[in-house]
Amino acid sequence: MSDTFSQNLDYWIHKTKAFLHDPPDKAIHIPGHEERSNDLLAALGLVGSSLSKDEYQQADIIASGMDRACLPGYVAGDDDTKNGAVDFSKSPQITHPTGGNPPLTLTLPDIFASSPAESVNQINSAIQAMLKEDLGDTAGSGKGLSEQVAYKGNEERFAPARFHYLYFLLRRRLARKDIGGLGGLWHRLPADTRLPDHSIWQHSGLVSALASSMRLSEQKTASLMVFALTPVQDFVGRARKLRDYWTGSVLLSWLTFEGIKAVIHRYGADHIVYPSLHGQPLVDGLLRDWGMEAEWFDPAGDKSGVASFPNKFVCLVPTGEEAAIASVIENAIAAAWKQLGDDTLVLLERKVGKKDEYIRQQFARQLTGYWECHWAAAPLVKGSLRQQAEELLHRDTISPVFEFWRDSCKIYRNSDGEGPLYSVSHRLVQAGLAAGKARREDRRGKENGIKCDLFGEFEILHYGDQQDQNPKPSQDPFWQDVRRAFDESDFGQNERLCALGLLKRLASRVVRDQKDHPLHKMFKGADGFPSSTEMAMGGWWRQLQAVAQSQDNPKAVSIAQALAVFEGADPFKKLAQWYHELNESESGKRQGHEITRIEEKEKYAAREIFHLHPVKDVHKYYAVLMMDGDRMGRLINGETLGATWESALHPDLNRRLQGAFEKKYKEFWDKRRPQTRHVSPAVHAAISEALGDFSMLTVPGIIEKNGGHLIYAGGDDVCAVLPAATALTAAREIAAAYGMGFVVAKKGKQAGALGESWLPEPDCKLGVHLGAGKDISISAGIMIAHHKKPLGRVMSRAHDLLNLAKNEGSRNGFALEVDKRSGGGRIFRAQWQEQQDGTTLLDHFLATAIDLQASEQAALSSSLAYRLATFEDGLQALVTNKPAELARFISKQLDRSGLNRNLSDKEKEEKLKATAGHIAALINRPRVARKKESGGKPGSLPLDSLIVANFIGHCLNEHQGGSL
Repeated sequence: MSDTFSQNLDYWIHKTKAFLHDPPDKAIHIPGHEERSNDLLAALGLVGSSLSKDEYQQADIIASGMDRACLPGYVAGDDDTKNGAVDFSKSPQITHPTGGNPPLTLTLPDIFASSPAESVNQINSAIQAMLKEDLGDTAGSGKGLSEQVAYKGNEERFAPARFHYLYFLLRRRLARKDIGGLGGLWHRLPADTRLPDHSIWQHSGLVSALASSMRLSEQKTASLMVFALTPVQDFVGRARKLRDYWTGSVLLSWLTFEGIKAVIHRYGADHIVYPSLHGQPLVDGLLRDWGMEAEWFDPAGDKSGVASFPNKFVCLVPTGEEAAIASVIENAIAAAWKQLGDDTLVLLERKVGKKDEYIRQQFARQLTGYWECHWAAAPLVKGSLRQQAEELLHRDTISPVFEFWRDSCKIYRNSDGEGPLYSVSHRLVQAGLAAGKARREDRRGKENGIKCDLFGEFEILHYGDQQDQNPKPSQDPFWQDVRRAFDESDFGQNERLCALGLLKRLASRVVRDQKDHPLHKMFKGADGFPSSTEMAMGGWWRQLQAVAQSQDNPKAVSIAQALAVFEGADPFKKLAQWYHELNESESGKRQGHEITRIEEKEKYAAREIFHLHPVKDVHKYYAVLMMDGDRMGRLINGETLGATWESALHPDLNRRLQGAFEKKYKEFWDKRRPQTRHVSPAVHAAISEALGDFSMLTVPGIIEKNGGHLIYAGGDDVCAVLPAATALTAAREIAAAYGMGFVVAKKGKQAGALGESWLPEPDCKLGVHLGAGKDISISAGIMIAHHKKPLGRVMSRAHDLLNLAKNEGSRNGFALEVDKRSGGGRIFRAQWQEQQDGTTLLDHFLATAIDLQASEQAALSSSLAYRLATFEDGLQALVTNKPAELARFISKQLDRSGLNRNLSDKEKEEKLKATAGHIAALINRPRVARKKESGGKPGSLPLDSLIVANFIGHCLNEHQGGSL
């Protein structure tokens, strides 16, 4: 550990003291909080290290200015016209940092209201005892983190570990042990009871980061820095298999983490502003490497294997060290990437039994310089720099922030703006990053020879001494050796790759035996990641299992016997892959797509199973879901926050400010209470933690519940593969969860929304999602494709559909395409809450899907849309002149088709009326929506939605069991 952290012992002690300048329980009882902080420092063994305000005061002032704005302070007495303090023990409420949600009212144990001083003293004693138990004490107990071999007797090595225990794990330990009966509330106890929308942990981390930056900077100031790694889609999207796509996402997430880790090793984790590092599998793995006990972590379940880091992060660094840390980050990423490349080459040479100098040169040439690092930084903006800032940025967007600061200076004259003008600093560095990306320089040299099947600009790997420099794929000496050395499932029969493609394909194998590698655990499920054929045939497999276990089905015995032939624990994987092999004739040639070795007896059994239980056309399709938060750039900049100052302030203070309060504060807040809350580090931390909780605690459960597999869930970006039947339902659930307010995550359960009150529970986490706001939403692109369609095209089209939903669909909605091999693609798109006749369009669509799937035997099927198309002129006239008659006309068409013929006359009439009403709602959409649905043709009716609904209906029927 000594060689991984750059700073000395004094640095980490100073940082620890700055972090604990406020105790975690400060909000419960503010009097005596400084003494309680000193007690905690003593419990850590920092004897004689009582906290001096000189060591953190300036950082605390800046951090408070960043997060809390111009608030009245405590005034003794009962005069509510002057006193701004809020007694949290008597009025325990927290507000939402990003959404316009109502406050969350908390129910605390009675002792907090009756004797808050006694309660915090008990809590402080319990925290001291826990710290001594977890970290060790000066009594030589022989227990605790400090007593591990790596740290015993070496305070310099132990100090960084101690700080990161406090930063990452103290809140978790307090919640799990239910100290003070506060349970999961420990995660969100506020830093300031007047503005209780940000936690004590966020404030403490900000103070320690600022204090450390000012300590290291010759200018005694901090800078905000943004770092980005590219390309993203160019790397992730080059994929033949679903596992390739997932692997690329995990690798990109890991490389970002390697850059973040460089910041952690140089300055500490508190310097990362966003993304949130809490609960991230890669970060928790790092903490375990440092000796943290398994029982100290959240019981929320193992989320390893989920690519959860975006390609960009923001951090606080000492002014004057920006270029130096950027170089350190870039070198760390390059070193990690090179090491993985070297390890891949070693594995390759060992498996094929040959070292080739030209292949070594190709690895070096193709991997070096592939990643581009971009960064921008600027010192925290002061009020004196207003003119320069307005020249660089849009004046209209930053002037309100300067005006807020200027007016607050009339009350607090000692502020120079470093805190309140944080959002200007953030806009400045983001603009600098964007400008730097626009000047991209391509450092890759042109390559000759046969090009890679995935990365078409790079030459395929090949032996340097082979005589034929242009062999057929099946006769290429190097790739013949590769296919013999690895499983057939790793490489297609005619596939040839460059070093990048090979690294992506083999990464999970490379780290399989490297238990100390961060990717070891991330890739533990690589072999089980499903193929597109498996995803498509999931419903068929469930039906087959039901048949095999049936007591009444005459095919049960034969199917059970055939299944018993398969060796290994997963016959479905072999069946799905062999089905793909059997149907290669559909594409005209055998491609060897995702095929594993299957014994001849298993092939015979597979043919028998497919004969006894045929695969229907609907079982040949699967879905790719891509989702992305709408207007995220504007949200990060604070433009689309749902929270206002009024919703963020404690309700008690709000009431006082609206009454006969002191004039200078009343005038200030009367003007600004309805305005959007300003962006601050706490808001950024809240956004980051909200997206972290959303992607790690909520999305995985929704995807798993709907039978899918996550490819990545990095903040607001989601990509997953799902059964065609459940993709739309999963997307809808995710969209609803995205805008939830306060949430609670319990062991092994998906995070759930809370109402307006909560009784704290132990062993859980109180968190937030982004909350309510008219511009806080997430959109989806859903591509339902044949399992044999090239994956690159499927992923590309899913991305196009997402852009369609975001850029042409007014956002906050989805675009769903069914790409049938016969008939081409058909699209249905709508906004999540778009309504027709008082019902959401999505509910009309799903009701239509369910009704139409039941009509197949009545010869209705998808022909309804085509038959209605023959009446389009008449339908258009009804829509324009007599919309009320539209449903009646459709009802007659349904009746003629024989829909619901087995019902009584009354039941039939009611059913026809309901179904026709749903179909009419899909057709009679507002003109703009109809134009978009019909591809932009003026006057066209959106009849494709009926074809899509019919297909989804059949998928739902088969997914729920179908006919056995």
